[in-house]
Amino acid sequence: MKKKTLRIHPLDLGTLIDMEKSVFTIRQNQGVKVKAPCLAWAVLGGEQNILVDSGPCSPEAAVKYFKRPLAKGPNQELSAALKKIGLRPQDIDIVIFTHLHWDHCFNLEQLTKAAFLVQKKELLYAVNPLPPDRVAYQVGIAGIQPAWMSVFDRIQTVEGDAEVAPGVRVVPLPGHTPGSQGVIVETAKGPWAIVGDTVPLYENWDKDRANKRIAGGIYQNIYDYFDTLNKLGIYGDCILPGHEEKVLEKKVYPK
Repeated sequence: MKKKTLRIHPLDLGTLIDMEKSVFTIRQNQGVKVKAPCLAWAVLGGEQNILVDSGPCSPEAAVKYFKRPLAKGPNQELSAALKKIGLRPQDIDIVIFTHLHWDHCFNLEQLTKAAFLVQKKELLYAVNPLPPDRVAYQVGIAGIQPAWMSVFDRIQTVEGDAEVAPGVRVVPLPGHTPGSQGVIVETAKGPWAIVGDTVPLYENWDKDRANKRIAGGIYQNIYDYFDTLNKLGIYGDCILPGHEEKVLEKKVYPK
């Protein structure tokens, strides 16, 4: 039987505007404003269509509930982004959440046939996060229910490393959040790591020198964070960041 070749398609699902860059680079770039895409990833070529993260809410809700200016054109809607690669939302079989912050887990009502995977530690924390994290998890905000609650009956939890599908596995990446996870995809050119906000920008990543890697400015445990960055060193250049505009210069990974 011919071996299936997995490929990764970046999806642009909105743009955070006027973002304080130090949110992405701890204690650096204070006062610098940047635009940052909200990225999801379609992992195709296997027996199941896999989506990693599902993007943010509407621009109106982003401002009203999360105090974050967000731009989203028609081509940045989930259905439109999937249509570009020949899919509909109902074609997605599995959704993997890197974590449950608001800009990574909306649009779930469209994914009518999908199972949803998250680290157990992340889900438990999202139910009752510490006060500084409540807004990011959409907890305790009048007028809104956490997006992930709408599919609670379809959420499956994993603990630690787990194979999701042939050639696709999840690995814990704690630090940014307690249960952040990465998705390792075995491609024809070796493993690629989709790492969410653990590495938000290419600027955070130095493939050769651990002491030059930069944590993000939002973290739950800084010691875990740097341990995680060291753990990711084995993937070298094959890291796909969570909010990096340059990844959209390619339509598929690996090229």
